[in-house]
Amino acid sequence: MPGLLPNVDPDGLLEYSVVYTDRALNHMSQSFQGDMRYISSTLKSVYAADQVAIVPGSGTFGMEAVARQFATGKKTLVIRNGFFSYRWTQILDMG
Repeated sequence: MPGLLPNVDPDGLLEYSVVYTDRALNHMSQSFQGDMRYISSTLKSVYAADQVAIVPGSGTFGMEAVARQFATGKKTLVIRNGFFSYRWTQILDMG
């Protein structure tokens, strides 16, 4: 498993992800930031939107980010019809 480098690589090309593969981009690199800007502008154009929100993380990370919006005691309705809807109830039940 690769370890952290003693010097920060500004391009994110030398530091490997321990979670995915050595092909993962460092989220602080100029390359990653450029890709995110490109994706944002493309989504705005395709959907004729003024703003977009991209969650650069796993599916569970995105679900938890959305669920956090209901963390103030608001009620939610989740219809369980499969694994992911069950996962929503697990996340929301945790508060």
